[in-house]
Amino acid sequence: MSKFRRVGLVVLATATAAAAVAASSAAAPTIAAKATATCKGGVSVGFMGPITGPAASIGSDQLHWAQYFVSIWNKNKKHIKLKLVQGDTQLDPSKGSVVAQQFASNGSIMGVIGPASSSVVEAVAPILSKAGLAFASGSATRVSLSDGSHKGYFFRDVPHDGIQGPTDAAYMMSDLGVKSGDSVMVVDDQESYSTGLADIVQAQLKAKGVKVDRESVSQKATDFSSLVAKVGSSTKVVFLPFQLATQAQLFSQQMKAQGKSAIVFGSDGTFDSANFNTPGAYVSFFAPDVTTIAKDAKSVANFKKQYGASTTPFGAPNFVLAQMYASAITKACKDGKITRAEVRTNLASVAVKNTILGTPMRFTPNGDVLGAKFHIFKIQPDGSYQTVA
Repeated sequence: MSKFRRVGLVVLATATAAAAVAASSAAAPTIAAKATATCKGGVSVGFMGPITGPAASIGSDQLHWAQYFVSIWNKNKKHIKLKLVQGDTQLDPSKGSVVAQQFASNGSIMGVIGPASSSVVEAVAPILSKAGLAFASGSATRVSLSDGSHKGYFFRDVPHDGIQGPTDAAYMMSDLGVKSGDSVMVVDDQESYSTGLADIVQAQLKAKGVKVDRESVSQKATDFSSLVAKVGSSTKVVFLPFQLATQAQLFSQQMKAQGKSAIVFGSDGTFDSANFNTPGAYVSFFAPDVTTIAKDAKSVANFKKQYGASTTPFGAPNFVLAQMYASAITKACKDGKITRAEVRTNLASVAVKNTILGTPMRFTPNGDVLGAKFHIFKIQPDGSYQTVA
């Protein structure tokens, strides 16, 4: 498959931003949105993602796939027209909270696609929930997001890290030669997504008798020589659940410089062939590459014609979310009027038999995707990513 353009996940977190998030998350919408809206003239859905900033390549791809579905849908004159309202979070919880306030106060918005990251979901959940808005993410994977705290409001059409961790650990043992008694180094980047996923993989491997060397580095670190020196001859895999693909690349390069032969295995945060392209390394990801699904060939070609020559697996889940919102909104608009509560209720029960992701789509009671699974990619000699599981 062709190389993907840059899609490194970047989450900016500082003490100041954290304080802003805490304050804004607890706040109520500044203006109460109308309880009921008319369907005449169309219905709006908000989009929250990193449209600009360090992770703009992710957000723009997600936005374009949502826009692509809306453009197809709106061509049918019998359909209720959909409008997409853009909200730029830059993957920053404080900025996400501002967007959430704006969406909550906009009475024409009946649901939200996004946010893109788990940290932003956590920041905006109290705001959107209080406003009665459903919010459905195509990339937030933290397990706790669907623990029931936001039941009936939060949804996602990608699997959570409680599936990614066991998938990665099992693949290491079934395909990468890891056996009981072998060693695996697990290195987190001190962010909650990373530490949570690292904990899961560590527990899975230890339960199988694998020795785990658990390490931790800052997202600002660039010198991994001391950690690399600890990679011994019995270390079969180095697992890097990082959010910065550049760090995974540096770690891999420094391993090579020290003559280390352990296999590098990154998580979904490192999925970025422009910045993590070490041949022979592996990456797990929450969605398939739609450019490799035969039945999607026409859709992918039309998408590229409209939005550019490249796309990534980050994008297509948002096409599916827009598709599910269209179904929920159509049902709500049968009487010509629509409420946010109707959209939430309808979205929870939407079932799509065939999606662009190659699988059916339906939510569990807690808002997770039913029957979800992670995918494993291997980095090829030219730096491209090839699906292997």
